[in-house]
Amino acid sequence: MFIGRSEETARLRGAIEARAPKIALVYGRRRIGKTALIRQAIGREPALFIEGLENQTTQAQIASFLDQASRQLRRKLPQVTTWQTALMELDKALASRRMVIVLDEFQWLANYRQELVSTLKMVWETRLGRKPGRTLILCGSIASFMTTKVLNSSAFYGRIDVTVHLQGFHLAETARMLPKRGTQEILDAQCFTGGVPKYLELLSSGSSIAQGMNDEAFRAHGYFVEEYQRIFTSHFGWNDEFQRLIRALAAAPYGLTRRALAAAAGVDEGGMLTQRLYDLEAAGFISSQRPFDKGHETRLLRYHLSDPWISFYHAFMRTRLKQIREGTRRDLFNAIRQTGAFRSWMGRAFELVCMRHGDHLAQILGFGSIHYDSGPWFRAPRKGIAGVQIDLAYDRDDKVITLCEMKRQTAPIGCAIIQEVERKAEVLRAEFPGRTIQPVLVVDGPVSREVEASGYFFRILQASELMK
Repeated sequence: MFIGRSEETARLRGAIEARAPKIALVYGRRRIGKTALIRQAIGREPALFIEGLENQTTQAQIASFLDQASRQLRRKLPQVTTWQTALMELDKALASRRMVIVLDEFQWLANYRQELVSTLKMVWETRLGRKPGRTLILCGSIASFMTTKVLNSSAFYGRIDVTVHLQGFHLAETARMLPKRGTQEILDAQCFTGGVPKYLELLSSGSSIAQGMNDEAFRAHGYFVEEYQRIFTSHFGWNDEFQRLIRALAAAPYGLTRRALAAAAGVDEGGMLTQRLYDLEAAGFISSQRPFDKGHETRLLRYHLSDPWISFYHAFMRTRLKQIREGTRRDLFNAIRQTGAFRSWMGRAFELVCMRHGDHLAQILGFGSIHYDSGPWFRAPRKGIAGVQIDLAYDRDDKVITLCEMKRQTAPIGCAIIQEVERKAEVLRAEFPGRTIQPVLVVDGPVSREVEASGYFFRILQASELMK
């Protein structure tokens, strides 16, 4: 059963059903479900799927392209040696037929170079795209290539009709994919995987989500044991600077400034750091955050590790790989789950889940139709003034700042939470005089009667409300 993606499917379907030729671009990390989305949108329309080969030469890519087209069209295309000739041979084979042409893992097909991009644009405009009912879908898992070398290239700039950046499921979609699981297990699965469909499918086969993680991440032949290297190498090869940046952020769950990140990773703050950070952010591995009251041009940024599964890998798997591969502990994950480090990680993972559902939270809280800027707000310690870290706040046009505090714990949340949030609220009142500060508590776990009776929080929301 195909789950979710209704908006993305409709946009692609609109391009496919148009009589005029259209170009669509779909990108997102590996395992996110790009090909499944495209197949769902195509339905019963005639389609040609051609997939690039990882780490192969241009000649090997062209030969594979022609072989895949020949098998699917049931017509032998001649072997040629240039992309221009190969694409023109495809046009001849298609004649005037209506067709959706899908070039999957396009960055591999193009060998990360501009040649195929420019040639494809020329042949599409002069031959392939001049037939009614043709749709070209370019699909790739390396976001930096798909955005800079295709979407924003001189060849295709302004010529892409539909762009889809596919991301992980939200909680409601994860709940639909795990219909027999309780809310706690659904939330655990979201924290571990970030809603990546392939990962959720793997975890769902276990007797519990925790058992699924134990089997797939902490057993010698588990799917996740080699997954980090598969993903990371396909994106960045063996460039050690990317690895060091990720490890530095994995050790700083609340993020680092550019300067602090460069120092922690041992990389030059100048040079290629800007490009490295762009590539990591485009891949979805990291995110940059600015205080909600600062413009997009601000340099007051913090970077944090935003891919939940990569964060989990660095927190609990990377230093245990030898032990995992030797298979000396069959219950390793169950032991990890009892530690304070795991509880701390799960608390931060829950905060990141809530932050990703920021627009949904605004709807639940009743101000979704009001314009707002949202995000974190932070201030470094200054002489005589304590620093503050607020993970999610909404600066609303109706002169209200909604301050969200997010907690996940098994013990009832007591009145100390009110003092903790009020300290943050006082800082906001001083920085934004005249604004109403509206505290909200988002929790996964019990809340004491004293907190509920205090009336301090505008709303106390349970995480299960985000699944609706």
